[in-house]
Amino acid sequence: MEKKEVIKKLILIFFFALVIRIGFILTLDNTVDVWGDWWDELGWKIATGQGYWINNPYFTDGKLFYSWRAPGFPLLLAGIYKIFGHNYLAAKICLAILSSFSCLLLFAITSLLAGDKKIGTWAAFIYAIYPSSIFWTGYLAPVTLEIFILLSVVLLLLKAEQKNYFWFMLAGIFTGLGVLTRSIFILLLLVVLIWMTIKNRKIFLSYFIIYTTAVTITISPWVIRNYLIHKTFVLTSTEGGIVCYIANNEKSIYQPSGYWDPTGRYEEHIMKEIKGLSEVETDRYFYRAAFRFIKDNPRIYWKLVKDRFFRFWKVVPHTFSGPGGSYKSYHIKIALLSNLPIFILAAIGFLLSLKKWNNFLLFYLIIIFWAAPIILFFKTVIRYREPIMPFLVMFAVFLINKCLNIKKES
Repeated sequence: MEKKEVIKKLILIFFFALVIRIGFILTLDNTVDVWGDWWDELGWKIATGQGYWINNPYFTDGKLFYSWRAPGFPLLLAGIYKIFGHNYLAAKICLAILSSFSCLLLFAITSLLAGDKKIGTWAAFIYAIYPSSIFWTGYLAPVTLEIFILLSVVLLLLKAEQKNYFWFMLAGIFTGLGVLTRSIFILLLLVVLIWMTIKNRKIFLSYFIIYTTAVTITISPWVIRNYLIHKTFVLTSTEGGIVCYIANNEKSIYQPSGYWDPTGRYEEHIMKEIKGLSEVETDRYFYRAAFRFIKDNPRIYWKLVKDRFFRFWKVVPHTFSGPGGSYKSYHIKIALLSNLPIFILAAIGFLLSLKKWNNFLLFYLIIIFWAAPIILFFKTVIRYREPIMPFLVMFAVFLINKCLNIKKES
């Protein structure tokens, strides 16, 4: 495929993806933020110079919280609001642009691995029409940004594998931006360590130092800011403890009526125990309580883990977990029709890729280290899976291409 033809197709895919996403956004009520979850509030506060804080999420008369959410997505919203005002439509269009660029990133990654730009074009096109990637551009949640950052990191690491310090530095910067968006990105340090150790031990140390330094420098302003406020180390946010606790305590199993409660909850007497604790102390209290439950109740814990595993890889979302309300029946049908083929094809494509496991090692590690912490310790809803879905699309496309080649040869 000639370079001009490739550029032409990529431009068409980008604008095709963008038009679909904006078209979907225009079907929504863009005068309100149905998602909430403090992202918009924090973004607007930054844009208007009010600082970075929220009212105490546990007590109406409690002290303010200054690190309740990681700052990456609010900073993106703040930049948009600074230019366009408190405009939800402008923010969503920005997400649509990011998502459209994610299609191009997937093209680059797939083409680089396959050595064939046609395969990369198919991956980009399929992701352009993938319903979930379209859906999340319509809501002010960090999902779309997480996807863009993770794909950027992967592409930069693949480029860096060609023994270029500059790409490793950029990969570290984007990983740092990922950490500032969602704390699970910090595990990419371990991913890169394992990947580089296996791929090229001779050069791994110098490259890993560059990568780690870039990550550290990128996140250091936020970490230093947190230390100055809390007088202790806070990597990203102080919400992790409550999420971990809700997912791992005796009240996460059954309601008094015996009904299974997959979202978990926390009981009222806990409120008495955390009364008066600081923001960081509250976060650490919930982590300790969660791990104490895990230690004391291994059978119940593994039952929860099994449930979270199946929910993480569930083909359709739970109806209760939609933004601003429950998912509708048509959401479920669209998810089923789009996810099921991708899952089946990706699973087979994954198995076939094991013959050349060395080429795909980075993807195996990312999928494992992204999914495992969520399944083992935190509440699990399908949107947490979205950042690794482009890689499943990639595996599916590899299988489709292999089948087509076999058909041609026969």
